[in-house]
Amino acid sequence: MAPDLSLPPQAPELGRCGDEFDWNRAAFAVYTLVDGVSLQDVASTLEKQWLEQGNEDHLVRPAPSTSELKTLLEVLQAHIALEKGADSETDELEWWPTAFIVVVRKDWKEPGGLLFVFADDENDYKLDKFFFQVDDAYMMLSSLSFQDETEAGSKEVYAQGYYDDAEWRSYPELPQPHRR
Repeated sequence: MAPDLSLPPQAPELGRCGDEFDWNRAAFAVYTLVDGVSLQDVASTLEKQWLEQGNEDHLVRPAPSTSELKTLLEVLQAHIALEKGADSETDELEWWPTAFIVVVRKDWKEPGGLLFVFADDENDYKLDKFFFQVDDAYMMLSSLSFQDETEAGSKEVYAQGYYDDAEWRSYPELPQPHRR
């Protein structure tokens, strides 16, 4: 059975950490909706190339206390409540405030296993999400970290598909409108 991946239309609460904070060292939090998945393994895999490039700060880290989360809405609420580090003396954020990653399948390395969720800060924190491949994690997340790309732009480049009645569909299989 596929997990509940529904979200409210927007989450302005994710916008509490604005431009006055330094996002350079902020890591993307990884959550899971699946029992038996090591979030440390997921984070290590997603940031492997980042660390191999000589970066010392983490790009991805397991979110704290995620054992009871069963729906995407619960993950969103946990991420809103997550102390992002804005109260530090240096104004450096510890966690990326407007986006996070969720493991939605035990075989998370396969298509449809990793979901990227974000609040579009240029569109009243409208919530959006897309599935991405493990192999795209370095380019996608590092581009966001370096502010070379926006979350919405990443969706255009890296989105991999969707679930239809709990069955995975890739974007080339999207239903096409009938032409008259």
